[in-house]
Amino acid sequence: MEDSQLSPSRNLDQAGNSSTNIPFDLTLEIVSRLPAKPIIRFQAVSKLWFSTIRSKNFTDSFLTRSKTRPRLFFTFKHFDSRKRFIFSAPERDNNDKSSTVVARHDMTISDVAYIRSLPVNGLFCYTRGDSIAVCNPTTRQIVKLPDEHFVFTLSSQQKEWRKIDITKEEDPYRHMKGGICIDGAIHYGVLYRKIARFDVRTEKIEFIQGPEDFNAISCYSTLINYQGKLACVAFDPYCNTEMGMYILQDVEKQEWSSIITCDVPSEWGDLFEKERSLCTGKIHTGEVMIVSTPARLKSYMPFFVNYCDITRESIRRCEIDGIADYEFRRIHGIGKRTREMLCFPGHIENIIFFH
Repeated sequence: MEDSQLSPSRNLDQAGNSSTNIPFDLTLEIVSRLPAKPIIRFQAVSKLWFSTIRSKNFTDSFLTRSKTRPRLFFTFKHFDSRKRFIFSAPERDNNDKSSTVVARHDMTISDVAYIRSLPVNGLFCYTRGDSIAVCNPTTRQIVKLPDEHFVFTLSSQQKEWRKIDITKEEDPYRHMKGGICIDGAIHYGVLYRKIARFDVRTEKIEFIQGPEDFNAISCYSTLINYQGKLACVAFDPYCNTEMGMYILQDVEKQEWSSIITCDVPSEWGDLFEKERSLCTGKIHTGEVMIVSTPARLKSYMPFFVNYCDITRESIRRCEIDGIADYEFRRIHGIGKRTREMLCFPGHIENIIFFH
């Protein structure tokens, strides 16, 4: 009779003992499928959990799954409080012309940080004066990079920073716009019709001649990853309702495809004619994301992004809910001032920790 009426503490003990029958590898496999936030908390369970979650095998496994769940990255700065706020929201493949997603506040940087790169594997680079730092909004970690100039890569074996040789053909840093990583190479605009390509593996920089009439450093142009290839997207500065895209078909021969154009549907014409637009990248559906430039966060109206399928010449709108709503503004003292918003697609969660 005593055995049939177990105390709560004994029930917990038995539950704990039964869990030991599950292989630890299987437990980790289950845990790796969870969102990042609870996984980070599990580090406090034991030293074994701490070391396992921070191991390369586990972080790589989580990163692989995270890439199948891309998110939108949003950030704006508030000069009065000297803070930068980071948000993210899920990318949705919704066929409706209008939809809504809820954004999540990931972290706050207590500094007026200037974003200098698109998020890459969940990490982004920012500057403050001459200081450069890398931030992981998933773990909320920030690491300041060395002050030495022209430092690009970190040797994983020697664990020390080193310089790379910059070509003397032309100074690629006189002008610099954007930055997109494709197949192990970083691409960014440096001059009219000229794009720099830095190969991370060979640590060499070469230059790509852009398509005709494409200004690589214009505020109306963007470099994006389109189906694994470098693409140039630009709005006509004289006709904001027409967008064109070139695709680099052959890197060695520097051959570009013919321009693919997309006219904004008539029902969207007023939106694009009132505000200048900019393509900020491609989402997992193959559509490109378009925002007004500069994108503004206004207290009296919802914040939207637009998705355009260039091949089908279709466009849809997505409302981003939860970015600096009334309660958030009140707590952080933001007020009703208009804020400029940076928006990037393809952001992922990454639980890698900076040591």
